[in-house]
Amino acid sequence: ARGCLEAYAGAEAMLARWREAGGQPPPGTDEEAALTALVSAARPGDGGEADPVAAEVLAETAEYLGAGLADLVNLFQPERILVGGWAGLQLGPAFLDSVRIHTLAHALRHPAARVGIALGRLGPDAVTVGAAILPLAAFFARGGHRAPVDSPTPVPAWQAALGGRLAEQRGGG
Repeated sequence: ARGCLEAYAGAEAMLARWREAGGQPPPGTDEEAALTALVSAARPGDGGEADPVAAEVLAETAEYLGAGLADLVNLFQPERILVGGWAGLQLGPAFLDSVRIHTLAHALRHPAARVGIALGRLGPDAVTVGAAILPLAAFFARGGHRAPVDSPTPVPAWQAALGGRLAEQRGGG
């Protein structure tokens, strides 16, 4: 109700909140390297002291993402939610447990009990891999046969609906 989830939980938003609170990513770094610096500052691996500002940004982001995922859980009741993309995979180990806790706290009890939240395993190019699988899925749906060359391509449902509306407007005007 207060804006796009990306504006709160996206990498750019996280880095902006960190900078506004006094965090300093290495100068001249790209977004990915700056996010790595944020995670390292919040959770130093060498036993050093965590930057409380960076840790707070991660905690806030986990809460925002958890609330957003809870809406998806309530609406669609999925069995599994996979967090992916370069930022999600980079952040996942550092805050996935917190995202789960916030998701379950904000979601309805029944659908929350049935959903699993995990890191995707296809890597940062998951969207590309998924798109590449679409033609294969269509091929297998046809039983492993090629579509006949002379067969008409079915009109997408959105296009058929739009055509029907245009015809109604022309006939009623």
